[in-house]
Amino acid sequence: MRTVGNAEVLASLTARVEGLTPRSPRQWGKMNVQQMLRHLATSMEWVLEGGEARPWPRKPSRLMKHLALRLPMGWPRGLPNPMDPASVDVPVSELEALRERVALGLETMSRWTVSETTPPHPAFGRMTTWEWRRWAYKHADHHLKQFGR
Repeated sequence: MRTVGNAEVLASLTARVEGLTPRSPRQWGKMNVQQMLRHLATSMEWVLEGGEARPWPRKPSRLMKHLALRLPMGWPRGLPNPMDPASVDVPVSELEALRERVALGLETMSRWTVSETTPPHPAFGRMTTWEWRRWAYKHADHHLKQFGR
């Protein structure tokens, strides 16, 4: 299964991030490219920096975690996110810096390991290093596909 721990997978994701432009066509959802990149960057930074638990409308589910991380299919489109990343205004002028933050986040997650400060995932609960690396791949892949990448 693909994870950011695999050098080829990491390189492919990074190249896909680099290929985004403000004119990349949105296939679904409400976010623009800058909002999506900010969402990816802040999500990884939250994990890597041991952020506070985020509010989620339901209790974490091991079944949902298993389905989301282990099945070889993409995530559903349009799932609600209580953080609403589309509500944050992100100017086009931040695009390059956001690309760099996402690339750095992916690279850092590729060699990072879970510690006592790692927060539980809001929907999946506690996760292993492999699960976080798989999540980083699946999350980035999902949103890159959102923009035809």
